Amino acid sequence: MKTKGYVRVEALKSYTEHLGAGLVASSGDQFTTAVPFGTTAIAMLDKLIDPGFSMTLKEIKAHLEYRFVNLLDAVGSLTYYWQVRPEYVNPVGTKVTGTYINIAGNYTSGVGSLATITGTLTGYIPVGSVPGAPVRVRLMASGLVPSTMTGAVKASSYIQVDGVVIP
Repeated sequence: MKTKGYVRVEALKSYTEHLGAGLVASSGDQFTTAVPFGTTAIAMLDKLIDPGFSMTLKEIKAHLEYRFVNLLDAVGSLTYYWQVRPEYVNPVGTKVTGTYINIAGNYTSGVGSLATITGTLTGYIPVGSVPGAPVRVRLMASGLVPSTMTGAVKASSYIQVDGVVIP
């Protein structure tokens, strides 16, 4: 008895979400609204990356730029970290909200008096702990002194998710 083999081809879909969508500048850089923070970790950005359909992730690409401003006339210190978690509806219709995982660990930085620091996190995020999309991404920050710093995300920052649509 002969049988014919079938090959299943899954077309990858790609979706890019600009974290500062709608923000433009005629000169200089545009950032999201500055969020004040102090000793408690606060989200500078908390955004659902939703392509409009659920998908099994193959890859997440990130280009994340941020700025922190020390409002005190004294040296300060802050800790910040980017996190991501799955937040999607599975094939049987159940909403899945996963646990936040750090994208690249925690960072600690000193900030001079009345100074600004900026940085960029770029690369590919492992999808082992984030198997499906939509996903939620956030930037968390805390300082050593209450309400003495602000944080914002550059408008050109983005998250790109690549995967296979879940029918």
